[in-house]
Amino acid sequence: MFVVTSNQMYQAECNAVKRGISFPQLMENAGQACAKIIKNQFKISRENPKKILIICGKGKNGGDGFVIARKMWEYGCNVTVMLACGEPKAKDAIDMFSLVETAGIDIVRYDNNLYLLKPLIDGADIIVEAVFGTGFSGKLSDSLSALAQTVNFSKAPLVSIDVPAGVDCDSASAQGTVFKADMTIAVSAYKPVHIMKPCCSYCGKTVVADIGITDGDFGNLDSVACFTLGAGDIKKMLPKRKPVSNKGTYGHALCVCGSVRMPGAACLAVGGALRSGAGLVTAAFPQSAYPAIASKLTEPLLLPLETNFEGTFAFSATGDILRAAERASSVLIGCGMGFNKDTTRIVTNLVKELKIPMIIDADGINALSTNIDVLKEAQAPVIITPHPGEMSRICGKSVAEIVTNPISVAYEFAAEYGVTVVLKTANTVVCGGKPARIYVNSTGNAGLARGGSGDLLAGMTVSLVAQGMPAFDAAVCSVFLHGMSADEVAGKTSMRGMLPSDVLNNLPELFSKFE
Repeated sequence: MFVVTSNQMYQAECNAVKRGISFPQLMENAGQACAKIIKNQFKISRENPKKILIICGKGKNGGDGFVIARKMWEYGCNVTVMLACGEPKAKDAIDMFSLVETAGIDIVRYDNNLYLLKPLIDGADIIVEAVFGTGFSGKLSDSLSALAQTVNFSKAPLVSIDVPAGVDCDSASAQGTVFKADMTIAVSAYKPVHIMKPCCSYCGKTVVADIGITDGDFGNLDSVACFTLGAGDIKKMLPKRKPVSNKGTYGHALCVCGSVRMPGAACLAVGGALRSGAGLVTAAFPQSAYPAIASKLTEPLLLPLETNFEGTFAFSATGDILRAAERASSVLIGCGMGFNKDTTRIVTNLVKELKIPMIIDADGINALSTNIDVLKEAQAPVIITPHPGEMSRICGKSVAEIVTNPISVAYEFAAEYGVTVVLKTANTVVCGGKPARIYVNSTGNAGLARGGSGDLLAGMTVSLVAQGMPAFDAAVCSVFLHGMSADEVAGKTSMRGMLPSDVLNNLPELFSKFE
């Protein structure tokens, strides 16, 4: 499903118009589709009519609301239209409003008179909000804020059309009072506000209304449109287990991870690789960390290597890693490996020399920060999995800027260095591929804000790559599944108390849903 900005949505509409659909027809389609969703959601019929209040703005979103009012009236409902901002101004909206007037549907004007209109709000079975849609920025006026507060306190479920009024569609931010929807009907496609945390919570349940705009209309935009996926999409992408197969069928993942101070990072990464289906996994780690790591790992091959005085890989281990990589299908570099001269030199050499896909995480990314241009010398696909702090070190932007603009930051870096970027924020973003693609993840929760979560994700990713998935697809699937497993764990226990090992241990049950 596409996730588009307000400008991209308008471009897609223009593309549809070029195909022969008029703007008035798109508005009619939008209103009819939204009305049908509301009818089905609330089981409306002539035998079960509802009292519906539809709050309309003066632009095109209000025009959608006028169509909804007419359709709900045709379904037998008792409909009242409230003009929140005065008479409609957009031509198509004016035309739709005239049809509401002709039908004899009750119309009231807000005029900041809550005392008189509060009984109407409190008496509604359903309230539909169609005030601004995608065109809003800033904050609601005092008058509309008061209306929003009254609506929010009413017992009636609130349905917002496209975007809840008071929320900026593209930045997914809110500066003041917001109409807090129980359900939002996204017209034609998701917008950033429907996906991006925390403002997606204002949308409630989000449902997409098909209004006749095609994938081709979205595919022919001036800029790359984001997309998001559901469990059904991920199931289609995952490699299938073959009835006749062996361990060699599912690839060999090499995990170059761990140190004396961070043995758990290696264990979580290797565990993620094993639990995600790789046929063979080799754990390469410093010899000095052997007691801590080997005691927790029984399934993988173990490759203890030379250690320096800090308890991390010695640079002299580079040759052994390269030889191990000759037998592997993919390599994970960095989880808990430490950041010093030796590990920096190892990472630099591996990026230059490896001829199989590599996933670079944690201290591997910190090592890259000393010579980021080495990525341009890579001979094989590279996936990097930074959190905002690590991203800041390799791109030179502040953490605040990265958190505010994760999509653009990840996209620009991926394009410049030819890698797949998995930027781990509240909504993890995956950018990369040719042609360029941008995936925005919708799974996961605050329970993942804990050391070790990224190590598990990196291990899952190297496993899917080892099984033959393209880098971008493997990153998307692992991010979705990692978040979904965390959501399941949080539902059983809590976000506060969950550990990355809980998410790891839930993976077998999770994968049963995808086989």
